[in-house]
Amino acid sequence: MRKHTSIVTAILAFLMLFASACSGGSQSQPSSDGAERKKELVVAISGDGQMDRFDAASYNGPHPIYKMIYEGFVEDGGAEGILPSLATEWSVAEDGRTYTFKLRQGVKFSDGTDFDADAVIFNLNRWVNNKLHAALTSVNVESMEAVDKYTVKMVFTNQAYPILTELSFPRPVRFLSPSSIQAVEGDPMGKFTKPVGTGPWMLESYKKDQEFVLVPNPYYWGGKPKLDRIVFKVIPEGQARIMALQSGEVDIIGGDLLGKIPLDSIEALKKDSSITVYNDQTMSSQFIIFNQDNPVFQDKNVRLAFNYAINKESMVSKLLNGIGQAADGLNQYSVPYVTKENNQWYKYDKPKAKQLLEQAGFKDTNGDGIVEKDGKPLEISFVLTTDMFPEWKPMCEFIQSELLGIGVKANLNVLDANAYADAQVKSRKFDILIQRTSSDSWLPHSDLLQFFTIFNANNKARVWYDERLVESINETLQTMDEKKRQENYDKVFKIMHDEVVCIPLYYPVTTFAVSSRVQGFKTGVNGYAPIEWSQLDIAAN
Repeated sequence: MRKHTSIVTAILAFLMLFASACSGGSQSQPSSDGAERKKELVVAISGDGQMDRFDAASYNGPHPIYKMIYEGFVEDGGAEGILPSLATEWSVAEDGRTYTFKLRQGVKFSDGTDFDADAVIFNLNRWVNNKLHAALTSVNVESMEAVDKYTVKMVFTNQAYPILTELSFPRPVRFLSPSSIQAVEGDPMGKFTKPVGTGPWMLESYKKDQEFVLVPNPYYWGGKPKLDRIVFKVIPEGQARIMALQSGEVDIIGGDLLGKIPLDSIEALKKDSSITVYNDQTMSSQFIIFNQDNPVFQDKNVRLAFNYAINKESMVSKLLNGIGQAADGLNQYSVPYVTKENNQWYKYDKPKAKQLLEQAGFKDTNGDGIVEKDGKPLEISFVLTTDMFPEWKPMCEFIQSELLGIGVKANLNVLDANAYADAQVKSRKFDILIQRTSSDSWLPHSDLLQFFTIFNANNKARVWYDERLVESINETLQTMDEKKRQENYDKVFKIMHDEVVCIPLYYPVTTFAVSSRVQGFKTGVNGYAPIEWSQLDIAAN
């Protein structure tokens, strides 16, 4: 009997070895010393992940990482519309304000704790009715309750058509484990300790300003990732990211919110047989804002002159290698409610720009090429950053030259990402500043709120404040009839045009460059989910 058992054991051992040798796909590969080698992929990212502050109810850290770690009630499915996520179904009452969500059962956070209605209410209490989130119609909540363990009811203060869309945003409407928050008496936010979500990935390690590492969430309720580890390596400079890809230090570079590829390098990357370049459309656009506190820009003729001064077509064709398009108006035509009729801005007309400055009282009286008014030359500070958008430096140098052509001296001030954000939102230390719109589901409604309504951080609008414009935006967001809503958006965009609230510049595309050892690469549904991370794999050696 003992001899028979030994033979069976030997046969089983052989079959297990044979099965292991024949298996492929996402199985970890053995290394030369016989140890299991993890399937690891490295992605370049332009800035620190801020994992020590990566609270689901905050705006800290990179947008795309939120959707890897945290989930919400619903998800943006792109062309498929709003899809179920942690809510499997929902209903809206006749009042248009009462939403009831049925939660997915059996879901756990990555620390093994349960996701249920109590966890949802805990999270909602941390962001509803908070002025920090004033760009969301869904932040204003009259009441909410856990009806039972897997049912949540929310009554919003006002009906608003974008509520479900906002609940798909990468932040702040996603759910983290209550165990990751230390209670602080009198403060519903508590103290954040670590990012713990229900998403397919979880944080393994973090080295500030160097890298952070994500691994699969062992409790994830959906499909499992094929990789064992994704390392996000911080490389702030665009050319350095390209060199890291070419040397094999990283596997993927690019993406609007991860770290864009310098446009003048794309053709060379396409010729590299070890690299594949992927292009995809984006709803985002780039534009210049005026500092409304500067008396110079309170004159509409000056704002018009700056618009007419810039030859955007030439900028795109000659400077940006024809990649993307010169902007007609603030938003791309893929943005809902944007049409050819309501999105026309001001075309290049240098003589008209000079004429408008003269009408505003600016003349070059001493022949130095710079116009003056009341003896003061028209000299301005032009703020930008290149950390995430390397093309902004040559673009702004081009615009600087165009403004000089009408007698305006623009001094470029290149800031790192943190200083740029501070200048943009808090200190307001700029005269003009280049920035981008949001992307995808944020457009157009949330951008209109965050750009043109009073911002809590400094009691100013981020782009431009006009009372009539704000009233029109609010009316539009509460319009449930589709036809009437389009009419209201037409009115909103007309006010923006007539008041010359900014300078539309450029409609970019998003580009990735990927090592040939990467398999299964596919761009995601939007800029906040730029890559189908769980489909990525590594080619066998």
